[in-house]
Amino acid sequence: MNIPQYARDHFSLILVALIFLAILAVSWNYIFLFILALSVAVVILPLHRKMIRRIPAAFSAGILTTLILAVIIGVCVGIIVVVSSDFEYFMSIFQTIITTITNMLHLTDGSEFSIKIVEEIKSILLTMFPSFALSAAQMIPAVIIDMILFYALVYLSIILGDNVWADFRGIVPESSMENVSLMAKKTKDILFSIYIVHVFIAFLTFFLAYAFFLVLGYGHEIFYSTMCALFALIPVLGPLMVIIFVGIYALCLGDIRGVILIATLGYFLTCVLTDLIIRPKLTGKRVKIRPMLMFVGFFGGAMAMGLLGFVLGPVLLILGITAYEIFIKEARKKKAEELTYEKIQV
Repeated sequence: MNIPQYARDHFSLILVALIFLAILAVSWNYIFLFILALSVAVVILPLHRKMIRRIPAAFSAGILTTLILAVIIGVCVGIIVVVSSDFEYFMSIFQTIITTITNMLHLTDGSEFSIKIVEEIKSILLTMFPSFALSAAQMIPAVIIDMILFYALVYLSIILGDNVWADFRGIVPESSMENVSLMAKKTKDILFSIYIVHVFIAFLTFFLAYAFFLVLGYGHEIFYSTMCALFALIPVLGPLMVIIFVGIYALCLGDIRGVILIATLGYFLTCVLTDLIIRPKLTGKRVKIRPMLMFVGFFGGAMAMGLLGFVLGPVLLILGITAYEIFIKEARKKKAEELTYEKIQV
């Protein structure tokens, strides 16, 4: 290849690529916000298309973006308030479990040992709190800027999304359009599963868990329900970890009725009903991915890319599977064409 000649013939494209690389390098610290905003916009776009039939596009995008940001802030504040207000109760559960285990193993006086453990944890947390509070206060301006950027990016992605996609489709060769459209559909489907189905299941789990813990009678229903809803966002494991923890607590209390309720009604409402019955019906044939693969996508992505991996991990996983399917399809197609050609030659 004549590199100087190629550079002269494609100077504008090379210049565009360099500009994009420069923008990416400068804004790398905000790549998480950009990808998060873009992925949210992809999921919201179908609703935006329906709304612009009756109201202006700018107004529709503003309403949807404001609603998204308000929900995110509201949920985060609610979780912090609930967890912090019930911290003492959680520590009392932890103390009860430690006391029972140490007494069963005859290691030491379980009550004194558990009190020491809990006091040590509290001491560590109290020691860390001033520096944590100072760091949190210093982060407030950055958090406000991040929220403004997130709002702007979601708004612009909703407004310009269809136009950008139309421009992209216009430059894709017709022979590749089917495969590109399949990848785009798979990406939308997995994002639909991450944002819509996961979030809906989390909210549904909250209300089902609240009803169950009312029946269980341990009090602190909001705390337990919030924990179940949070863990419902984790594929495969889900609220099962909370149910196991509460089951161990019930065993330590010697509450056989509670253990039976947790193992039957609690497990069914928070795990079986949501994960094995309702979630598959919501996704249906739209997202054909096994829960274990989703688990790998979430945590494999998180290990490789940090917080960004919770979104990109499942997306890249489903794109990899789709690429494999396209490769096999194209290889079989080519082999069939070769066989047809050989038969014609014969």
